[in-house]
Amino acid sequence: MGVHGIPPGPGPRERAAGRRVRILMDPLLTRLRSRMDPSAPTPVYRQVVDAIWEEVIVGDLPAGHRLPTARQLSVGLSVNPRSAQRIYRELERLGVAITRPGEGTFVGLAPASREERQRRRQLAELAARAVEEAAAHGFEVDDLLEEIREHRTPHRDTDP
Repeated sequence: MGVHGIPPGPGPRERAAGRRVRILMDPLLTRLRSRMDPSAPTPVYRQVVDAIWEEVIVGDLPAGHRLPTARQLSVGLSVNPRSAQRIYRELERLGVAITRPGEGTFVGLAPASREERQRRRQLAELAARAVEEAAAHGFEVDDLLEEIREHRTPHRDTDP
């Protein structure tokens, strides 16, 4: 018997375990978790931001879709609660998410046309391959970005 003759309810572990099961069954969290790589040079919070961004761009997450709460994100992805908050702050900064106090966080960016989504998906795949290839040769993402910037800037010969 518990306090005042009332039988004890489920303990914190049972309550947390019940919540955790529901959270992990969220399809978005399952997809995000499968794309996370803690051993990658890119911070986990950035990997999640990029994954959500890509899902919005290709149309898998439509405008107005309610995103998990920061707590659900934290528990479902096994990340620090501050990292979950940072993910949503970054998504808001990018214009991908909108937080409405008391209502939740929602996708705020409408997906592009079908053709544009296909082009974006191809570009995302190309970028992923480039990052993998660069890493296989010992380069960081920043090295790759620097090289891309060089190609973007028109080269001018200074010789007469």
